[in-house]
Parts: sequence; structure tokens; C-alpha cells
Amino acid sequence: MIEQLGPERTRLRVGTHRVARIVVYALAYSVLASCGGGGSDALPAPAPTVTLTSNPASVASGSSATLSWSSTNATSCSASGSWSGTKATSGSASTGALTAASTFTLLCSGAGGSASQSATVGVTTVGGSAVSGLNFPSNGTTSADVRFRFTGASLLPMYPATYIWRVNLRHQLGYYTTFFWGPDGAFTGDSYYGAHPYPDGGGSTTTTHKWELSIYGGDYVGDANGNSTQLGYDVWRTQALRVWDDGGSYKVHEYYWDLPDTSKVIRVSVPRSYASTALSNAALTFGDAPWSLGNERLSGILRGLQLYSSALSVNDILSEAGSPLSTGAGSSSIWYLNLNPTPSDISDKSGKGHHPTWVGSARPALWTGP
Repeated sequence: MIEQLGPERTRLRVGTHRVARIVVYALAYSVLASCGGGGSDALPAPAPTVTLTSNPASVASGSSATLSWSSTNATSCSASGSWSGTKATSGSASTGALTAASTFTLLCSGAGGSASQSATVGVTTVGGSAVSGLNFPSNGTTSADVRFRFTGASLLPMYPATYIWRVNLRHQLGYYTTFFWGPDGAFTGDSYYGAHPYPDGGGSTTTTHKWELSIYGGDYVGDANGNSTQLGYDVWRTQALRVWDDGGSYKVHEYYWDLPDTSKVIRVSVPRSYASTALSNAALTFGDAPWSLGNERLSGILRGLQLYSSALSVNDILSEAGSPLSTGAGSSSIWYLNLNPTPSDISDKSGKGHHPTWVGSARPALWTGP
């Protein structure tokens, strides 16, 4: 109760109460501020987390693994170690062909900080050697059906496509087959192509050969730049074939028979109407001709298989031959990859799942080398 002692005293007492209230309010605000009150109510941002795994954890030399990752509370991720660049906050990617153990690191950041994780992919060799291949028999050495093929959902579309492979051929009489895209049965003369040696002048007893592009009912052995296509035996060759529809009048085929020398090329253009009728028994066959079994064998070692569902540029072919999946075009169109096939493992190492199968129970021999 305020005691009324006069106007001046009354005003003084009222003023004193006001000052007291202000002091109390100020002290309360000060205490709250010192305890974190009186400011923002926002909680600290949660810290990011990241997981990174490899499937499989170890691969044969020349094969690839798939990296998969996810993160929480992150807005950006970056790669380091055996890969690089900005990555999405979740996703998957191929390692590319590996020849040595490699560590892949992913750093993801957000408002709450950053987190990183690494995955190491081991690399094993075959029989203590860094490379392996398939050693196919020669004509007349066996009656067994020794070939593998892609069919159905695993079959590479006929156009556009790029093939890269390594081959070392022994001498044999007559015809050879590295591979044919075409009918898995009787020869029709349409909807096929292949790239391999051809006996000079034809014939099953011919002793010398030239590299050829087989297509459109013909055997084309002439080099576009006048180089001799005469075959040398027991020599490793890196080769490539690219085929495409030019969008005009032709389907174009280029067989680079001695990479990295891109001047050595057999080039054949055929009418765009060629192979316009779908085959009911289409297959991509390696090791022998489906329509002449036992008479057109590969007769040598095959390895380093890379198939793409696009017509890669010449520069990209050279890059991919040296380092698979090293180009954007190669990585985006890889169909099948097995650099070191063995008789027991011709499976697709690209991660696309396009696995070929052996036609019969017979297998080529295992080749291993430095």
C-alpha cells in the first residue's frame, strides 16, 4: 500500500517501484542470455554420415568393381584417392579396370560438418600372373564345339557398336573366326559382320592370310590407306571394330587391325537397308563360325574383351584400349568387359550383367602371361 504523504512523495514512491521493475527485468534477461536463453531457439545442425562399399571387395587384375555410397545430412560430396571429382550424395559408379589394389575415399559435407569413408578394392592375379586369356584350338584338332556367345538380353545391338580385343593367332590352313555378329546357324548372307583373317584367295588349304572385314556377302581385305594387311602369326595385336548408321545412305564399318596405328584400317560402307530385318536367332559368337563348325576356328589366344553399345570416336577407342572406362563415352556405353577371361570365367566385369555362355561343354585352354 502506498502511503500518501504528499504529491511529491507519492511521485517518488511510484517512480521507485518502476525502477525496481526495470532492474528485475534487466537482471532476468541477463541471466537468461548467459544461459543461452533470450536468443535463437534453433538446435545445432546434425553431423553428416557417409557409407561407401565395394562389390566385390577384390577383383582379378584388369577387372572392375562397383562402388556404392549413401550419406545423411550432407549437401555435397567429393572423391579423392583412386577417383576424383564431385559426386552426388548417393549413387554408384564403376572403378574402371584395376591392375593394383586401389583406395577410394568419399568426403561428404553439410551444415553440421563433414564425414569421410574409404573403400579399398583388392586385386588378385591369375596363377601368379597379371594377365590371362583363352587359347582356342586350330582347325582339324578337335571335333568339339569350342565357342561362346551372347544371345537374348545379353546380345550387343548390331548398330551402333564398338569392339576392342587382343589376339595372338597361330598359323593354320584355311579360314579363321575371331567373332561374328549374325545368325546362330546357317549362313544367310545378310545381317552379319566379322573381323579376322581370311585365306588369300579363299580355300580351306590356303597357307597365307590377310586381315579382313567380312560383311555384305564379301571378304574385304584392302586397307583404306594402302597398307599391307598380310597376317603375321604369333604376334599380339590390339584391334577394334566400330559400326554405325550414318543417318544418311550407309551403314559404316571400320576395322582397325593394328592399334595404336589408326592408319591401318579396313573401311566398308554398305546400303543403309542392310540388316534391316531382325534375325530370329541372332548371336554374337567368338571362337568359331556357327555355320561352319570346326572349319573356321580362332586358332590362338583371345583376351582383353571390351564391347560398347556406341560407335566410339577413334580417340576414345585409343583411350579405352589403354585404360578401359577412362572416357565419358566409354563409361556410359560399356556393354561387356573382361580383360582377363579364363575358361571358367567369361562373365561380364562391367557391372552391366551381359554375360555370355559357352555353347557346349568343351573349353579352350587357359593361357597366362606376363
